[in-house]
Amino acid sequence: MWIAISLSAVVGLVVGRGIFAETSAHRLGLPDNWLRPDCDVCGSGLTLLMSHCSSGHHRQPWYTIGIPVVNAAVFGLMAWAVPDLAVLPAFLVFATTMVTLTVTDFQTKLIPNRILGPATAIGVVLLAAGGVATGEFTSIAHAGIGGLAYFGALFAMALLARGALGFGDVKMSFIIGVFTGYISLGSVLVAGIGAFIVAGVVSVVLILARAANRKDMIPFGPFMTTAGIAAVIWGPAIVDWYVG
Repeated sequence: MWIAISLSAVVGLVVGRGIFAETSAHRLGLPDNWLRPDCDVCGSGLTLLMSHCSSGHHRQPWYTIGIPVVNAAVFGLMAWAVPDLAVLPAFLVFATTMVTLTVTDFQTKLIPNRILGPATAIGVVLLAAGGVATGEFTSIAHAGIGGLAYFGALFAMALLARGALGFGDVKMSFIIGVFTGYISLGSVLVAGIGAFIVAGVVSVVLILARAANRKDMIPFGPFMTTAGIAAVIWGPAIVDWYVG
């Protein structure tokens, strides 16, 4: 297990560089770029540690290296939590998607279809293939139920909320429901309810700290992605704790 966790964390660092490159490209309105993280100031590539650019030596913001580090941690936790190595690649795609969309939503308040669409398709295919290979047909069925249930619930809320909940969040709910559902149907509930709990707590803290007011629009996507990752890793334990 520890070999898988360590290797996943190392892969997470490398993929994290790609996440930074892609989210920067989206923020700047440029074509997709998953390969080379560039400096916003001079456009040159960043160093291996991503603290400076390679030619202009411009110092980069803290989150430049923060994104790969967080992604490495999430990859390692996924390797620890996922029940079978056959589906681990699918869950690493899910983790990459969640981290990427967290960053894009914070930066631009958008969940881009050009990232969500391909990631959902690739993730679902890999998950189904891994589930079939290991004979986990019940988990595959639960994944489908979870995806449809979470999507349906968010779609209904978006219609009732009349603009307070974006349809980017609704579309993202499907992939979260699929992957948490594969773990357990209870994990889908953890992801859905957890997103609103985290959003409420963070909103209250920001208001009390006067970092935001009640009229400020706070992106809901990062709360969904955070709760989705947590539900995959700790969902069954949370359900057991609540029920017990």
